[in-house]
Amino acid sequence: MQPRTKEEARAWLKELGLLKKRRTIVGEEREKVMTMLRLIGPGEQSNNQHIWTESWTVGNITYNMHTGTEFDDLEEVIEEDV
Repeated sequence: MQPRTKEEARAWLKELGLLKKRRTIVGEEREKVMTMLRLIGPGEQSNNQHIWTESWTVGNITYNMHTGTEFDDLEEVIEEDV
C-alpha cells in the first residue's frame, strides 16, 4: 500500500502500530498509577501460560500490567497524534 494522503499515511502507520509511545512505569509513579487502577476495578485479563497481562484503558492511555515468573512490569501505551 502506498499512502497518497496524510490521512491514508496516518491510518497505515496506526495499523502497523508505529504511532504508539510505550514506556515502563517504575518507582513512586508506579505506586500512584496502580492505586488509580485498583480504584477503577479489575481490567481485561489474558494469560498465555507464561505471562499474565491485565489491561486498563483510561482516556487515550492504555496501561498493561505484565506479570511472569521473574518480572512484574507496568507499561503505559499512548497513541500519538501526528
